[in-house]
Amino acid sequence: MNEDIRAEISRILDSINDENVLYMIKEDVAWYKGDKDILDELDDEQLADLEIGIKEADNNETVSWDDFKKEMGEWKKR
Repeated sequence: MNEDIRAEISRILDSINDENVLYMIKEDVAWYKGDKDILDELDDEQLADLEIGIKEADNNETVSWDDFKKEMGEWKKR
């Protein structure tokens, strides 16, 4: 089974030509493989911002997916 999963992942990776997508996958795989907790790399200000974000999400103070995509599209144009 382990080899089947590896083979499937390899087939998927081999089909991706977008360098940005490959970079994102690399970052994700490195995170899952590693023993470090990403929180250990954040400073006090970043941890406070993260806590604020979690509280906002818990209170449903979020942005819709469509608004987020629109904002990111505008950000990319800059």
